[in-house]
This record gives sequence, structure tokens and C-alpha cells, in this order.
Amino acid sequence: MSNQSETNKKAWSYKAYEFWMNELGLPSDVAKDMIKQPEKHLRRHLEYLGDVKGKRIANLLGSCGKKAVPLSILGADVTIVDISEDNRKYAMEVAKDAGVNLTYIVSDFLELNIDEMYNNFDIVYLEGGILHYFSDLNEFSKKIYDLLKIGGKLVLNDFHPIRKIFKVRDIFVVSDDALELTGDYFENTLQIGEVAHEKFFPENEQSEFPKCLLRYWTMGEIISSFASAGFIIDTLVEGPRFDSYKNIPGEFTLVASKLKIDR
Repeated sequence: MSNQSETNKKAWSYKAYEFWMNELGLPSDVAKDMIKQPEKHLRRHLEYLGDVKGKRIANLLGSCGKKAVPLSILGADVTIVDISEDNRKYAMEVAKDAGVNLTYIVSDFLELNIDEMYNNFDIVYLEGGILHYFSDLNEFSKKIYDLLKIGGKLVLNDFHPIRKIFKVRDIFVVSDDALELTGDYFENTLQIGEVAHEKFFPENEQSEFPKCLLRYWTMGEIISSFASAGFIIDTLVEGPRFDSYKNIPGEFTLVASKLKIDR
């Protein structure tokens, strides 16, 4: 396992289960809400996913199952790959209470042996801040391509690269102050960053959290990596920030297909 993966695994193994219990609630309660209205939990991306009934879906870095369980309720056969055992524990408890089956693989995605999953999935779905955990985007995109069947599609939602030039790169931190431009959009080195759930714990506990190693990509690097892997880019939708700065991109969703092309 690379140094980046080991560092990020340690960070995501620290109090993640406790965070999900505090943030989302008891798995039984979460499951009840998902059963009642699964579409609500997928509302931002359901138009890109389409009808998932009977589809095989790889939910990469699927975390606590907050997307995988609703997909399963809607009839999909879902496999999560995620580096955190804490995330797996919470996801499997929610799935059990929701009465659905999940396949959950605890692994660094780049180290996962996919021989038995080659050309196996209809959809690969990633959302909510994924790409910065990988320092080799070409290997990452090629492995996703290999997972998909011919005719399958990628649905990737992630934070917009423009955040690279802001002092505070966490798009969920809301501030009334003006955004401070301090970063370098073209930086290409690993940066030390906080694990996503650290800020939700009391300030006196935050210093105890292990840090992450993150690689922030430009939009050009992202699109080029998936195009080079063989994907046909169908859609790229940029969305606004989630705070008062609606005039600035905060996220994007990329939809791309694996098609057989005669050359």
C-alpha cells in the first residue's frame, strides 16, 4: 500500500463509525427513512443513473452506504469498495435493517484485484469528494473502465477543481467573509488535509485526528484521464457552491460511457 493510502486509511479508520452514528443516527432509523423514500437519498444524481433496477453498480469509495443502500432498495445489485472498516460496519448495519444485501470490499481501490470483476458492472458511481484521495488518476480511471461492461457508464460527482485557489478548500465550510484566494490552481504535489469528519467533533478533540494526504486535480487533468482510458464523455455539469457564493462553481458531475468503437 502506498504511503498516501496508508495515511488516508488511518485517517478514515479513526472515529468514522462514531461520526456516522452522531451525524446520521441509528442504522435502524436511517434504514426506515431510506425504505420510505429511497429516491430522496439519490435525488441529485438519479437523473444520470437512470432506472437502476436489475443493474450491477460499483459504488467506489461508497463510505457508510448512504447511496448504496437506497440503490439496493430500488433493485440494484451494489458493490462498495472503500478503505475504511468503520464505514463498512455502519453501511452493513443499515443494509441489514433495510433488508437488502450489499457486497462491501474493504480495500484501497488501486490495490484491488479486479480479475473476477472485469467487464462486470453496468454503472460505476462515485460521489462526494473522491479524486483527491488518489495520486495516479490515469491508473484510477483505467481501472474504472475495466470494471464496466461495454455500454456501461460512469457517474462521477466531485468537488470542483476551482477550490484549489481558495485558502479554505472545504466547500462545506460556510463563512460570511470573502473567499481568500491563496492557492495555485496548477499545483501537483500531495497536500496535508483534514479527514472529512474531523470538523464535526469538538475542537479539543480535533488535534487527535490523523491527517490525510490529498492530491487536488485540475479539470483538464480529470477529463483527460478518463478520455485517455477510453471513455466517451457524455455530460459534464458544473454546479454552484453550497453557501452564499452561488456565482462560483462548487461541484461537477461527469457522465461517461464505455462504448465499443471500431477503429
